[in-house]
Amino acid sequence: MNYKSYIQGITPYEPGKPIEEVQRELGLKRVIKLASNENPLGPSKKVRAAIAKFSRNIHLYPDGGVYRLKMKLSERLQVAPDQLIFGNGSNEIIELLVKGFVEEGDKVLSSEKSFLVYPLVTRTLGGNFSGSPMKDYRYNLEALASLVDDRTRLIFIANPNNPTGTYVSRNELDDFLDRIPERVIVCLDEAYIDFVDAPDFPDGLFYVKLERKNVIVLRTFSKSHGLAGLRVGFGAGPRELIAYLHKIRQPFNVNSLAQQAALAALDDAEYSARTRRVVLEGRRFLAEKFAQLRLNFVSSQGNFILVDAERDAEQVFRFLLKKGIIIRSMKPYGLPTHIRVSIGLAAENRAFVRELGKMMKKIRKGGDLPL
Repeated sequence: MNYKSYIQGITPYEPGKPIEEVQRELGLKRVIKLASNENPLGPSKKVRAAIAKFSRNIHLYPDGGVYRLKMKLSERLQVAPDQLIFGNGSNEIIELLVKGFVEEGDKVLSSEKSFLVYPLVTRTLGGNFSGSPMKDYRYNLEALASLVDDRTRLIFIANPNNPTGTYVSRNELDDFLDRIPERVIVCLDEAYIDFVDAPDFPDGLFYVKLERKNVIVLRTFSKSHGLAGLRVGFGAGPRELIAYLHKIRQPFNVNSLAQQAALAALDDAEYSARTRRVVLEGRRFLAEKFAQLRLNFVSSQGNFILVDAERDAEQVFRFLLKKGIIIRSMKPYGLPTHIRVSIGLAAENRAFVRELGKMMKKIRKGGDLPL
């Protein structure tokens, strides 16, 4: 078989373990999943009603132009309809960007500890990925700009960043964009923007409305709207760039139920506000508890926190898994003792902290983790 060498060397993306699999493997009745940055509230009532109402029509192909959702979002965001593109999650638009602008040997840049899909998609399509070193778990935009050369086609900036939860400020981003040639596309991936409370955080749509020709913003309905299982995201950018991406996207790429659910989600301000409240309160609670446990953690603007568990992250993952709590090991990100924990409901956060506290007590007494 004539396999492509640059694909053979890729390590596939590993999603978090599903609850049902953990229950079956370990014989647990209750499992708390705090691994995949999902919305702990579940889908809203309005979303469930919209899905039930439209389910009788799933024998029909979806609206390939995503017209109603495009019109509503255009009005909400104050960008023109032809500046929007929708995808099967924002991940699909990441792939469209690489497909559209990167040829074999071209360069894609980001940070060394950012979303793993950036290097994965780049290498799948034969591009060269480079990640600049972070500084205090933050994107170092000066170092990132220094990597730009004649073969650079794309730069991804996750803001806030996954898995660190850190962000780049408005002034930092302004200075960075001024240094980047217009031929290089800068993608601002804002999947977690709804959980930001930092006053100097830059809204990427500001640059789109300034009509910068090389900036595209990605957002998703997976997080604050609770639609991760339906996969719907969108990009906003210059008309010419968006029209170009439409040439290579698959027809009917956003399914009917996802479109109806997203429309309903946009009308459910109460649910979005409750989600934000749960996340911000949970984030403060976990930060306080990590400090009490004398654990180093990274201040986050996302719906998750990165924390150093002081032991091999895979061991910590397995220990907590047996307690019915799923978190995420950060070994694939080059952080061998760090774990990432998503913000859950108050009771779930307390259960996690309780088991983490027991684990740390055992470790600091010199004991081994029973695995």
